[in-house]
Amino acid sequence: MVGMTEFNRTYLPINSYGVIGDCHSALLVAPDGSVDWGCLPDFDSPAIFCRLLDHEHGGYFQIAPSEPMPGAQRYLRGSNVLQTRFTSTIGELLLTDFMPVETLRAWPYQGMNNNTWTREDGSCHCMVRIAECTHGEMSVTMTLKVSPNYAASPSEISLVPGNKGVLVSGGNQYVGLAIIGAHLHPSLTLNVVQDAEDRHPSVVLNVTLSEGERLLFAVGMGRNMQATRRLVEGELHQRNFDSELAHTLHCWREWLSTCNYRGPYREAVERSALALKMMTYAPTGAIVAAPTTSLPEHMGGVRNWDYRYTWLRDATFTLYALNVLGFTDEARAFTHWLRRLTYADGESLQIMYGIRGERDLAEQELTHLEGYAGSSPVRVGNGAVRQRQMDVFGEVLDCIHLYRRQGSFERYGETLDGPLWKLMRDLVEHVCAHWQDPDSGIWEIRGDDRHYVYSKAMCWVALDRGIRAAQQLNLEADLPRWLMVRDQIRADILANGYNTSVGAFTQSYGDTALDASNLLLPLIGFIPPDDPRMRSTVDRIIEGLTDENGFVFRYTSHDGLAGHEGTFTICTFWLVDNLAIQGRVDEARSLFERLLKYAGRLGLFSEEVDANTSSALGNYPQAFTHIALINSAFNLRKAEIRQSEHHTDPLIAAIRLNKQ
Repeated sequence: MVGMTEFNRTYLPINSYGVIGDCHSALLVAPDGSVDWGCLPDFDSPAIFCRLLDHEHGGYFQIAPSEPMPGAQRYLRGSNVLQTRFTSTIGELLLTDFMPVETLRAWPYQGMNNNTWTREDGSCHCMVRIAECTHGEMSVTMTLKVSPNYAASPSEISLVPGNKGVLVSGGNQYVGLAIIGAHLHPSLTLNVVQDAEDRHPSVVLNVTLSEGERLLFAVGMGRNMQATRRLVEGELHQRNFDSELAHTLHCWREWLSTCNYRGPYREAVERSALALKMMTYAPTGAIVAAPTTSLPEHMGGVRNWDYRYTWLRDATFTLYALNVLGFTDEARAFTHWLRRLTYADGESLQIMYGIRGERDLAEQELTHLEGYAGSSPVRVGNGAVRQRQMDVFGEVLDCIHLYRRQGSFERYGETLDGPLWKLMRDLVEHVCAHWQDPDSGIWEIRGDDRHYVYSKAMCWVALDRGIRAAQQLNLEADLPRWLMVRDQIRADILANGYNTSVGAFTQSYGDTALDASNLLLPLIGFIPPDDPRMRSTVDRIIEGLTDENGFVFRYTSHDGLAGHEGTFTICTFWLVDNLAIQGRVDEARSLFERLLKYAGRLGLFSEEVDANTSSALGNYPQAFTHIALINSAFNLRKAEIRQSEHHTDPLIAAIRLNKQ
């Protein structure tokens, strides 16, 4: 369970938050019962709660004892239902937070349609909070402060007669709070509080609950004020949220029961799977990189980005992780999202897309928000969408290759020929024509383009996967040319990407800087893990790109941005993978276990770890980090099995295999 120690309430540690979601959006819940970040109805909707990014002006929704006290959080077993427990000498308050789900079946999708707010039966995307006194007596305060459109728009409040709820409007957003059970509490008071210069008034509720008593709060949104009023005055009150809680728990647990991972670190793997599923946009199968924006990679600095979109480079590792765990429907939904993207050729392929396949993700700065702990600017949209990154072609082709290799086409009665093969062939031809072009690289460095080693390696992957498909399925292709170009790319990388004086593959051609992305070279099949050049590269990265914990920085070269970033958690997992596949199993296990200790106490990871303070940095929770955790656990398990099989003493082999 997560406990609150004494820290500055103004900005809580990033990984102290619990997260709830319904595969459309996600909300961050602090250990003191405050929802400090929330976008409804979708991940990319303008935030209505954003205290996470501006303590003074951002909205929040807090339910807690009237006298501040620490809360302890936990997830209910096998679910994304969050509980926060407040305990004092006179009583105990249990707060249960969840977002109802109808189904977690990924394919075919059977839930609400894209951008559906409400149905005729009153169902809508909402969050539910159940406050129950489980012992003694507890005075409880609820504070609702809605800050529409990232706090850029003023809000107006109206109270529903009979303390049934609250209506809030502003910036073309309409929020309704239904208070269910208020009529049973004569002591309940509901007041509007607004400071003279505050554009976002708050609603404050005070009530005393005795043992066994409870209140239920449901927040939903409507397309207009009339629809929202119907929600608050009738429809939300008519729903059976106890039944919906039971159904939501059943859905999460039934979904998780299909996970076939049985190795060590199972709890961490299952929590990562639940987080990954929660960050999946159900109507399309897209997975957001994170449900937040602008949580800093450097405290007080400018490295703050919007991650509420899907990067194509995550595709292969996502698909691999889903299939490793047995979630084939999610893999299929994600692959179909990838295939539905509206691009005709290599020239129009983007590195990232919106959750519905949107191409325009224009970046803007919200100067009215101070940013997390003063880390500005706050950004929405992402300007990297227009960058040229040659690795993306290999990512797409490798994703389709993996989908085919795992038998998914046969399993679902699909074929690779026709339009899909034409797409693959066109992408391979584009790489043949442009692999020698410089680009912005995997890390989206906002400066001059260069010949990045990892980008070249992924061009090799694009050719390799296209060749394999053409040869194995007898598909039409210019194989002589493809084979020639594949060999040219490989020779070029080995000649220009490996620096003998450094003893490592470097960040770019003619460079001496190390880059953690080169840890992927054996994972994509470009070079054997035991090749002396790869072994040396791993050793040089350990020597030159890690902190005292052994955690890995992306690079140390100047990238044109002020400040320094923390260690990148995903890069550390890549190092675990390399150590494991090189047979350095004890080193891999030790590093993996050290890394697990830096998750939040709920088991969730942000993007980075501060090398000096060990605090979490970057957007949270980070999908790619949890994907990497799953893959590293699987790779480590395979390495342990290989080590056991090759050990001459069967007793020692059995002990090693069953360790933990």
